[in-house]
Amino acid sequence: MAKQKKSVGGGGADSPESAISVAHPDEAGIAALAYQLWLARGSPVGSDQEDWFQAESMLSRQSEEEPPVSK
Repeated sequence: MAKQKKSVGGGGADSPESAISVAHPDEAGIAALAYQLWLARGSPVGSDQEDWFQAESMLSRQSEEEPPVSK
């Protein structure tokens, strides 16, 4: 699953802020996990946002815990 990175900070390319990035899970990964969560809870009607936000949170935490990839 690919991760999208978003730069944080308003500095230019040479500033320390430009080196900081936050990983965000992609929508396909969130959707797949949200669907699995929904199925695991018995497919209740009207819980799509709850499942989406839970999946997004789980994947964000997981990406924060992963060690950085060296170049």
